[in-house]
Parts: sequence; C-alpha cells; structure tokens
Amino acid sequence: MQKILTLLYSLIFVFGVSAVQAAYPERSVRIVVPYPPGGPTDIQARIIAQKLGERFGQTFVVENKPGAGGNIGTRAAAQADGDGYTVLLMTPAQVINMRFYANPGYDLRQDFVPIGLISTAPALLLANPRLGVKTVADIVALAKQKPGVLVYASAGAGLSTHLMMELLKKTAGIDMVHAPYRGSAPALAGLIAGDTSFLIDSMVSGLPQVKTGALTAIAVTSSTRSLSAPDIPTLSESGLPGFDAITWYGFMAPAKTSAEIVSKLAVEMNLILQSPDIHKRFLEMGSTPAVVNPQAFGQFLASEEKRWLEIVIESGAKVNE
Repeated sequence: MQKILTLLYSLIFVFGVSAVQAAYPERSVRIVVPYPPGGPTDIQARIIAQKLGERFGQTFVVENKPGAGGNIGTRAAAQADGDGYTVLLMTPAQVINMRFYANPGYDLRQDFVPIGLISTAPALLLANPRLGVKTVADIVALAKQKPGVLVYASAGAGLSTHLMMELLKKTAGIDMVHAPYRGSAPALAGLIAGDTSFLIDSMVSGLPQVKTGALTAIAVTSSTRSLSAPDIPTLSESGLPGFDAITWYGFMAPAKTSAEIVSKLAVEMNLILQSPDIHKRFLEMGSTPAVVNPQAFGQFLASEEKRWLEIVIESGAKVNE
C-alpha cells in the first residue's frame, strides 16, 4: 500500500496541484467500450464506472459500440473532443488492429493519450462438456481424428484470443474451423449451446461458466497458473511448452485531453482498484488489478505492439477468416 500511495503522490506532483483542485468532472463522462455488453471488457468498465461515479459525484456512462474487432468504438473515441468527457477502455485488440487492418480509422500513438493499465488476466481454453475432453492432449487427438471438422469460436476475428487459438493450432499441428462472433458473451453462448466445440476467452468471462459446470476448463494461456484457479494447468505444461499469452485492459483518452485530467483519473482509478472490495472482486473474476500509471502504460503499449506483431506473424492468422 505504501508503494501505491507513493505513486499517487508522485502523479499529483508531476501534473501539478491543479490536478486535485480542478472542478472536473462537471457533467457525465462516457466510457466507450468497443465490444458488446456482457463480455470481460464491459464487466470491468461497469465496475470502474460505478466507482468513479461515486467518487466524483457525477455519472460515468458505459457506451457499448461494438463492431470490426473493436475498430468502430475505438474510432468513435478517437474522434471525440479531448475534454475529459470521453474515455476508452481498450484491450490488445486495438494494438493488433493497427497491424491487421490497412486503415483501422485511428492511430493509437497520435489519437490517444494513455491513462493506465487496470488489470491483466490469462485467457482460458474452454470446451463444451458434451465433447468429453479434459486435456489438451484430448483436444489434439480429437482434432487429428477429424481434421477441418471441429469448430472453435472466438469473440471476433483478430482479437488476442483468436490469435491465441491460431497459435495453439499451429503449435499442436491441428486443423479446426474458425467461427468468429460479435463479442465474448455471444461466443460463450454459442459454445454452451454446442454450436461450437472450443473457445479461448478471458478468465473474467470464462471462469464463471466453468464454476457453474456449463463449460469445461482445459488450460490457461499464461506461463504460470492463475491464483484464481490454481487447479487449471497451463498450456505450456500441457504439451505446448513455451506458450505464454495474456489479456489486459486499460484506459485511454482522446489525444488533446489535458495532463491534469489524465492524472486525476489515474489517481482515482488507482484508489478504486486498491480498495479491498474491488481488489477482491477482480481477483475472483480471474483478473489481477494493476497499478494505474500513464507513463508506464505508454511504455507497456509500445512493448505490446512489438509482441503482438510477432504473434500475428507466427500464428499466420488472417483478419478476414
């Protein structure tokens, strides 16, 4: 906690006392979520929105603008005024889309300023229980018996979880058909209904379905087991050595948003994430709260751009699949 307080005070020092004294916000603030309601990004956005509203005494409204792998909502946020009354919750998809699309309609470096990373989470390889598979070896064996027949879902073409499955296919030497959905919630619903056989999805949205018995958890995509579900093995220890990929969630603001407003939002988000109830809630969902820091998030995004480019190339995935 002392480290968190030190960070908060340093943010205030860097951006000036005006960051604390400013009247902002004087009206409602919209949080653009470029995915449908019910998915992991939407869930975390609504938690933060509610708490920001309580702390600021103003309404923070989540606005879902799905489509084109997150491009539609991200483009809308990029075009908004940089007055602090529009912020964007982003995931690796927006970084990936800068490589996948010839013209996604935005440039993360030019059109946005970072507010901070709020959480990280391993993704979860899920199966429909009716298949009877329990391990990665089971999936590989079944896929090799039925090459090009089994169907795996994704929350959308080009999303990080789509690329993880493509990387899994290539590493394991198996062939499955991709069925992209318009978001995590409909992809999960399709898997539960048996319309598809497998899905890699965020722990935030996938783990609750495992706990109810609606889906079978096969493995997590991170290099180490999740503290939220330590009994679920990693892909790396399940026959795909070296497999390591996670999802993450962070806030950005339109490019002309003042440093004072960015600092004020970062400070409040940090306090929210470190509060015992929210910290516990995030961990229960399978997501690890982060330290919200604008500068650190900017550096993180630069490293993620390089990392996901390598995964795109290695997986051989195409956005138009």
